[in-house]
Amino acid sequence: IVGSSFISYSVTGATLKDDSHFDIVNSDVYVHGNFVETLSPYTIRLRYAQGTTPPTGSRGTLTLVSAEDNIWDFTYEHYNWGAIRSNNDDLLEIIDANIIGVRYLNDAFTGCDNLYHVNLFDTSTITTMSHMFYHCYALQNVPLFNTTNVKDMTQMFQDCYAVKSGALALYRQASSQAAPPTEYQFCFRNCGRDTTTGAAELAQIPSDWK
Repeated sequence: IVGSSFISYSVTGATLKDDSHFDIVNSDVYVHGNFVETLSPYTIRLRYAQGTTPPTGSRGTLTLVSAEDNIWDFTYEHYNWGAIRSNNDDLLEIIDANIIGVRYLNDAFTGCDNLYHVNLFDTSTITTMSHMFYHCYALQNVPLFNTTNVKDMTQMFQDCYAVKSGALALYRQASSQAAPPTEYQFCFRNCGRDTTTGAAELAQIPSDWK
């Protein structure tokens, strides 16, 4: 499969000899493979509302991946991704990303009112996440991003009222790491306020983070 990495397989009706060879026992042999897609470097995969076309902006390129599901790849070969897709009501989901080498994600998705789901992706090179999901009112989850090198998480999830889970785990990770962020004011202000589970997590986060 083009653009995918082979990660595992299972065989029915055959005798496995090692990790890559098998003997056919009879004529009914079924090989089941599992693949994981590998995005191009400096690329993030996004799903938009049906019937809409994402704005091109002045940076990066957009490639249609699935017309049926309105999924697009945004590629921008630069270390600064500040405000790349901000203030876009048609953005619904962040599916995946390969952004190793990017350092700044400040304001990246701020004001995307209908963004409701974000899958976890590698943020190990990121240093700034301030306002990353500021005012994403529909967001339901806080991914456990790698924050090892993050210095600024200011207002990262402020006013994400619909969050159900994840805020407490991210706070605990970031605040206890070897080099905690130095800027984090209002990181979780009102995050999860309108959900029972989200509000319960918010109550356990120290006041200086919210």
